[in-house]
Amino acid sequence: MRLPHSLQQVLDDKVSGSVSLLKRLIFALENELLDPELDPATFISYIEQVRNKMEMFTVIRHFCDELILSHNISVKHYPANYLDFMHEYREFWERAPQMLMNNLLRTVKLKDKTVMLHSNSGTIIEVFRLLAKDHPGIHVFQTLSAPAEEGRLQAVELAEMGYRVTLIPDALTAEMIRDTDYLILAADQVRRDTILNKTGSLQMVLAAQQFNVPVIVLSESRKINRTVSSAPFRDRLRDNREILKDTIHPNITAKNLYFEEIPRYLVNNIITEKKIPDPEGQ
Repeated sequence: MRLPHSLQQVLDDKVSGSVSLLKRLIFALENELLDPELDPATFISYIEQVRNKMEMFTVIRHFCDELILSHNISVKHYPANYLDFMHEYREFWERAPQMLMNNLLRTVKLKDKTVMLHSNSGTIIEVFRLLAKDHPGIHVFQTLSAPAEEGRLQAVELAEMGYRVTLIPDALTAEMIRDTDYLILAADQVRRDTILNKTGSLQMVLAAQQFNVPVIVLSESRKINRTVSSAPFRDRLRDNREILKDTIHPNITAKNLYFEEIPRYLVNNIITEKKIPDPEGQ
């Protein structure tokens, strides 16, 4: 069964972070539920397809599992049961950025500091939106985040909040980390021994370790994978045309990956809206 265009657009988005994707997904699902011809079984099939195709994103898997497992299909109450669930779910998690910011400020002092950010994260954007009121003096090194260069989008968001933003190519992170007080990353998944995030994160963390720059990961607790033993991660190959662009030669190929693992021991703090998870990831 093919997904509606509104849902397929979310799956095809290559530049947004997982929290932003989830917000778009919920909005699209709410609109689909307004269709009087959409039956409960078809709706659940949409949820299952999205879950399978976006399993990499723990936050989306969390939403899909909560919806499927916590709300029985009831013809009598459909679609109100799912609309109510999505409203309550969104309302609850909209409070997370404030709690994340509070916990971040209990951990580090950011007044007039320089931070380095990577990719385009809804979590980072919402936390920094809250920080802007009392910490306008923060200077940001923002990576382009190849190959999609979605870092440009985050740079504009941050600049419009009033921050001074310096956009840098990924290859310059090791040089500029020396002028940085904190490397702050988001996460697509927090595992028992590793953190999954956008490709390029690992080289940034290694550079930070070399120059004694603290590494902080901001993540909502719903991104924590509580599996006792997570299988080794290897991202699937993505469209190599994003790398090759106009380079065409029979002897040239390309390799394109979107996500990679970062060993947790390289990270100084993992901050959630609740607390800093313990070493076992609980």
